[in-house]
Amino acid sequence: MDEISILGKLNQIHIEAMSFFDRAGGYLKSNGSWKEDKDFGYSYEHIDYWVKLPEDAQSEAKLIASRLAGLAQQTAPTIRRSPLLTEADEREAGHAFKGMRSALRFRDFEFEDVQVLHDEGSVLGLQAARESERMADPSEAKRHFSSWCNSLIARLELADLRPAEGKDIPLTSSGAIAAGYRPDTAFIIMRISKEHPELEDACNKIKECFRRFGIKAVRADDIEHEEIITQRILDEIKTAEFLIADITGERPSVYYEIGYAHALGRRVIMYRKAGTPIHFDIAAYNCPDYTNLTALEGMLMKRLEVLTGGPPRNP
Repeated sequence: MDEISILGKLNQIHIEAMSFFDRAGGYLKSNGSWKEDKDFGYSYEHIDYWVKLPEDAQSEAKLIASRLAGLAQQTAPTIRRSPLLTEADEREAGHAFKGMRSALRFRDFEFEDVQVLHDEGSVLGLQAARESERMADPSEAKRHFSSWCNSLIARLELADLRPAEGKDIPLTSSGAIAAGYRPDTAFIIMRISKEHPELEDACNKIKECFRRFGIKAVRADDIEHEEIITQRILDEIKTAEFLIADITGERPSVYYEIGYAHALGRRVIMYRKAGTPIHFDIAAYNCPDYTNLTALEGMLMKRLEVLTGGPPRNP
């Protein structure tokens, strides 16, 4: 199957799944296994409706799930090579496929991200990310499937659906995330120098743009007092939702941090002041230049509006 047909295939699966839920619900009603609530549109009795389906209906659901699994294998690399999508989009796409698969078995898929456990300001530890399922009736399952599917379609509408040229670069992790994925955070990778105040102005402009989308952006000097690569900085690169780099100044530390992010499979938003050369290491990546802070602001605001799926939250 060509990448260009991913959206079409997903829409077709959606249609077939809706028909399956309607037929399954009709069967369960006809044999008295399910009585739909007339006021709320679904039953609150969380019994295992899956086991009450005939074998041919279960086989139909399994066939749809198998097609979803095949589509998932092609969706992941498509998201990775799409400049408007991020690692967070790939994770959410994975949740969407799991949610649709669960719905086909009359289950509601639930996911909880890493939680920080604290008491009166003291951090006690971390609660690992968890996935779980609960039983759902046919109406609930139909709604959940449609919701997960529409979420995935919205992401794929921003994806680069052209056939891949050459071998896809896998998005892999070199190890466990140090402190868990942190939504609405950004880490700024750039040269830090008191002798170049224009870099400070660029950093402040980047922070301002992220703030308008409800995202807190920090630079290394916000968490460290020395321009060295420490474990704390590496942890920021691992866990921040967004990574942005300004390669102006061509600092080795900046290239190192970008390379570290790429080794983790993280996507980095990159910019550079006009006239800054691009070294071979990142020559294949998109790194537009800006002539002034107004130009930088315009490009970054447009990029963030696409990445976050909406306009700025704050003026």
